[in-house]
Amino acid sequence: MKRTIELTRIAVDGDTVKYEIHDNTGLGLLRKEKVEAQIQFHNADAFGFEPDKLPESVLAIPITLYLLPVTFFYHIELILPSMDNTLYHNIPALYAAYSQMYGPFKEEWRGKIVAKEIVATRMPDARYDRIVFFSGGVDAIHAGINNPGKRNVLVSVPSIEVYSKNEGALRNEKFAMIKEFSCVIGSDWLLVANDFNQAVFDDEIGSNGKITRHIRDTFRLNTAAFNHSGFWGMRYIPNLCSVAPFAYAMGIKELIMGSSYEEIEYKMEWALDGANSLITNAFKFSDISFVEQDGLYTRRSQKVRNIVSTFKNQGEHVRIWTCFGDSSEQCGECAKCVRTQLNILCTGENPKDWGFARFDEKSFSRLVRSYRWFEKVPCWTWDIIDSIDDSRTYPYCNELLHWLKRVGYKRYFNRSRQMHKLMLNRIFKFSKYPHYACVVWRRLIGK
Repeated sequence: MKRTIELTRIAVDGDTVKYEIHDNTGLGLLRKEKVEAQIQFHNADAFGFEPDKLPESVLAIPITLYLLPVTFFYHIELILPSMDNTLYHNIPALYAAYSQMYGPFKEEWRGKIVAKEIVATRMPDARYDRIVFFSGGVDAIHAGINNPGKRNVLVSVPSIEVYSKNEGALRNEKFAMIKEFSCVIGSDWLLVANDFNQAVFDDEIGSNGKITRHIRDTFRLNTAAFNHSGFWGMRYIPNLCSVAPFAYAMGIKELIMGSSYEEIEYKMEWALDGANSLITNAFKFSDISFVEQDGLYTRRSQKVRNIVSTFKNQGEHVRIWTCFGDSSEQCGECAKCVRTQLNILCTGENPKDWGFARFDEKSFSRLVRSYRWFEKVPCWTWDIIDSIDDSRTYPYCNELLHWLKRVGYKRYFNRSRQMHKLMLNRIFKFSKYPHYACVVWRRLIGK
């Protein structure tokens, strides 16, 4: 019996494209035997964008790309009603890139795509030059200031982010931020909301999801990249490509995203997540492709300096949003929040002025000095500590910054790992005694 996943229906309802997908694998890879998923294009009216006027093969691109990685395993046939000609002929390049990044994969695992119709389409004349992806973080803002103006469109796809929801406080902030930033750089904006992560695969976010574990155990796939981001990471760029129908309709051929590459001791680190340029360089559909990862060889500390300098020269401030919490304020304590606040402090600025409303010098200094700033990889720690100037008196957290410089990145990174392990051990011990764990937790949160 063939193992198949079939895209059985594509429908358009106003600004929303809806998909129906059937799982005939017997492996329970999708959340149900029949799942429904959708993409909604917010602010589409501003562009006169009408998805119902597009070829079915173009509407199928987002969900095709999202489902594609599962065909690398299990001998699965992905059955489609129609498929873009360029994408169809580009599948071998995509497979090779994913295999190089996450594998090597074995040919004996591989399934295939069966399209009932291969369609060569001609894109309309270009109304804009580029799509610049925007999340509100350091890399995205840096890409935005390097690609401003009316000829580019700022696009946010919040569903690429960990724990993203289609509604709630964080989503509202994403709406507000893209509107604010589009005004500052003079570009129009579009927000693309899909529910792919929640609706399609029966797989949790991160490196320990159900399908990730099954692939790891069944195929003995234990490479560094796969262990880092798993099957979820393989769907990162496909999720971003839910913008494809809009790009096609506007005649936009070039996609720009911020790079999260980093270096350590002036040597480039190999990014282990799904945003690696090895992957983005392989994506081509219709006449559309990723032409650049902005700031590919620019350190994060330098990006923050560039952002601060650019907007201070304009007499402006922007919110830099790095927190994953579903809140209207950033927590200020997670790794990305701490990292970004330290980047801002190293420019001589107050993080409160750049989107971190909860910043308090004393509390922040205590957190960092107690080694509760924990990074999974040392490159971020090195970058910040290397950027601290011994000869400078900083207006905010001066003592903390010079203390970090004396400690050094290796010692801080190792001690923070020890502290993280200690905290996990304590939580594990408490979990053995549910009543006491509940009492401690209630006291901590003030109940």
